[in-house]
Amino acid sequence: MKLSNLPFDLVIFDLDGTLVEFRYPSAEVRQSIIDLLRSVGISLPPEVVRRPTQDIFDEIAIQVKKRRSLNLDEVMAQVNDVIDLYEMKAAISTTIFEDAKNVLEVLKNDGLKIALVTNNGRKATECMLGRFELKGFFDIIVTRNDRLRLKPYPDGILWVINRVGASRSRTLFVGDSPIDVKAGRAAGVTVAVLKSPFFKSLSDFEIKPDYLLDNLSDILLLIERL
Repeated sequence: MKLSNLPFDLVIFDLDGTLVEFRYPSAEVRQSIIDLLRSVGISLPPEVVRRPTQDIFDEIAIQVKKRRSLNLDEVMAQVNDVIDLYEMKAAISTTIFEDAKNVLEVLKNDGLKIALVTNNGRKATECMLGRFELKGFFDIIVTRNDRLRLKPYPDGILWVINRVGASRSRTLFVGDSPIDVKAGRAAGVTVAVLKSPFFKSLSDFEIKPDYLLDNLSDILLLIERL
């Protein structure tokens, strides 16, 4: 499939749930983080634990500042080690969506810049991209370890746009979750989201994307139609 009159110069993808099926035990990971933090004298408010990862990281920073005996970098290194452990286990059993490679090939062959912005760590991300031979498709890869605020904040998306020299109006962000929609909206780019356990119809969204897609390959039809 050859695309023409492309409306975008840059397409940014989420990773798990978008390009691959990532079997990550979120509840178990959060409990392990809570246990680790308790062992160093930090207790997170219950409402924070249920929020996105970045909110948990922000609360950890607040709690560490209250305790002069703790070092934030050391605490966060331990937290990231816990997350890495679970992510690497999940990365081994991860499967790729059948149309993912074809979509990336078409976009790459048509000269678009392609980037990845994921809340996963660098280790697991590199593992998955290596397993499925996807790394070569991406011009830029942003992970949890790149010291940018995680989605739903737009920092990773905006950093990629600035690095590539693209404009927001000609950037498409593709994801599958509420934090993807919020991040894309906050960045001011076009947002397409795959139908998933999170979303079955546009009425499921508090903050709505521009497009809700049945399959990843629908991205190609969307771009062609636009």
